[in-house]
Amino acid sequence: MTLVLFDKLNPAIGRITLNDPDSLNAMSEKMADEFAALVVKLRGDTALRCLILTGAGRAFSAGGDLEMLERKTALSAAENKRLMLKFYDSFLSLLELNVPLIAAINGHAIGAGLCVACACDVRIAAVGAKLGFTFTKLGLHPGMGATWFLPRVVGLAAATELVITGRVVEAQDALKMGLVSRVLPADQIMNEVQRVADEILQCGPESIAQVLQSMRNPLPTLRESLVREADFQSVNYASAQFKEGVRATREKRKPSW
Repeated sequence: MTLVLFDKLNPAIGRITLNDPDSLNAMSEKMADEFAALVVKLRGDTALRCLILTGAGRAFSAGGDLEMLERKTALSAAENKRLMLKFYDSFLSLLELNVPLIAAINGHAIGAGLCVACACDVRIAAVGAKLGFTFTKLGLHPGMGATWFLPRVVGLAAATELVITGRVVEAQDALKMGLVSRVLPADQIMNEVQRVADEILQCGPESIAQVLQSMRNPLPTLRESLVREADFQSVNYASAQFKEGVRATREKRKPSW
């Protein structure tokens, strides 16, 4: 069975589906390999301008496959470190695609699965979905970028509480803390995600790619951020896309990118 599916909702919007519903899309090494191979293929898709990540069945992802994790008790520390970095990199290679990433959290998102959702730029969850960073419930330090992504999404205090308690929260509580941006019935999730993707497509592709670089890689000081903004804007002012954006605004029409 193929554990990672890809389809196009239209030429510019792609969808990746974690496809092991019987295990609630638990993330195995085989799934990681398929995911990384798909990302390599997508690098060459010049038409792709937005990517949706979701899960098959009733879950987004239950996190790392428990059998895989148990096997690690027989390995050396050095081998486990090597394998875990490879595992993380396989899923987080998604960030190498300089297009907006939307997590359609169609059901429960736990552990490493929720980490990958937090690596996305937008998260929309289904009513009834449960979300949690449950690593410490297993006696395990969080992985898959949890300690990097989560504080940037919800703030340090809330992030620390979530990971040191291993608490699982309902989608509505996740909304209140900013972990997701909206909550909808499961059968409305994909329509809403596509609506957001369509909004993104109305914006200039070059400026969106620049924004992703800025938002995903924050600089330590305001001055450095201002310099980067000025650098990017100086590129935009000389571009055909900016000229088209101004013309379309003046003519009260949609721009043609």
